[in-house]
Amino acid sequence: MTLPPLPGEPIIATGAGALGKRIVGFAVIPFLSLLAPFIFLPVLARVASTDVWVAIALGQSVGGVAALVAGFGYPTLAPPMVAVASTTGRRRLLATSVHVRLPIWAVAAVIASAAAALLAPEPNRVEAVAMAAAMSLAALAPTWFWIGVGKSLPILWYEVLPRMAATLVATGILLLDGSAIWYPVLLAVAMAAGPAFVYFRNAAFELVHVDRDDVRAVIRRHPPAVIAETSAGVYNSLAVAIVTLVAPVAQAATYVSGDKAYRIGQYSVGALGNALQGWVVEARESGFGRRLRIVIWLHVSLGAAGLAGFGLLGPWLTELLFGADVAIDEATAFGFGFAILGISLGTAFGRIGLITIGARKAFMTCVLVASAVGATALLLAGAKWGAAGAAWALGGTELASGIAQAIVLGALWRSRVRSGKPLLGHRGSAE
Repeated sequence: MTLPPLPGEPIIATGAGALGKRIVGFAVIPFLSLLAPFIFLPVLARVASTDVWVAIALGQSVGGVAALVAGFGYPTLAPPMVAVASTTGRRRLLATSVHVRLPIWAVAAVIASAAAALLAPEPNRVEAVAMAAAMSLAALAPTWFWIGVGKSLPILWYEVLPRMAATLVATGILLLDGSAIWYPVLLAVAMAAGPAFVYFRNAAFELVHVDRDDVRAVIRRHPPAVIAETSAGVYNSLAVAIVTLVAPVAQAATYVSGDKAYRIGQYSVGALGNALQGWVVEARESGFGRRLRIVIWLHVSLGAAGLAGFGLLGPWLTELLFGADVAIDEATAFGFGFAILGISLGTAFGRIGLITIGARKAFMTCVLVASAVGATALLLAGAKWGAAGAAWALGGTELASGIAQAIVLGALWRSRVRSGKPLLGHRGSAE
């Protein structure tokens, strides 16, 4: 899809060199973050039982959904606001995010832990509960703040490296005595300590002063993004839990392997989106149209590469990482490949495009409808066709959601161009 130019839109330099460095920075660091669980998980797959493997994956899945809820829309909505805010405004945004998210996280973590205890294999409920609680702490990460200011190194120092250190220690313990419980425990410490340091260092004074007007504004404006993110989590982060409910343990274990490898593609898309989410608004109205078209082109290219790469290499990759017993087949691999293409489209047209022009409710509606269809498809296809059926349900839903967001963005864009309305001027609305 090509967006029409704005009237009088100048042909501006995009700073290809600076943009390339930014993309590389935000690509390398999430890749290092991705490596951390792949230090532990291949060892877990070979040393622990299938029940432990499923329990850890289930805890990650349920805790991930809790993190989406407790993140309260900040990863989606805040980077463009941070990008154009003053230094004082950035500190205030950071402090208000803690005031809003901390109490929500406390409730979400308890609910996620209870859900993990109910769903996990009975002998390994403790591991599932601990993993769910640890993963829920992702809600409090200030990653969105560094995305907004365009700095990737703080993410490395305060988030990625502490998690890698925790993972290395937990892997050593697993090899020594076969205990998996230390992984979520040490991970929780790392995920809490790094962000806490960032908040106190960058917004210490503001943290003790609650701006009630700011809190109310966030509670009023953020729900569409919260609903969209949480709905997407139902058929993405929670897909493992759904498949565990309806498929035999062996098929669930195979799906888990595909899901873990699929995260490589998902992290790649997320890294590109993170690099561009603040960049697209930095040139303000005059350069927004050109930059958004670059964003779309890059994401479509990445999604197509992900589809081809995962479809062809997925079976080999999962066998290499997790062993032949839980490796996926070609049908399952292509299902996950289409999911990578879908999230690429959704990131460009929805998370960046619709959110940046302020169409929060339109974004929410697209994702919410796709999520309802996706959750149902996961239940039905997973029960009937196991891992392959669930992967195709996930891929089809993600692709449909991305295409829907592209259609809506194109319609809104043309409407505003015809009417002469500013695009970035609507960022604060809830259209």
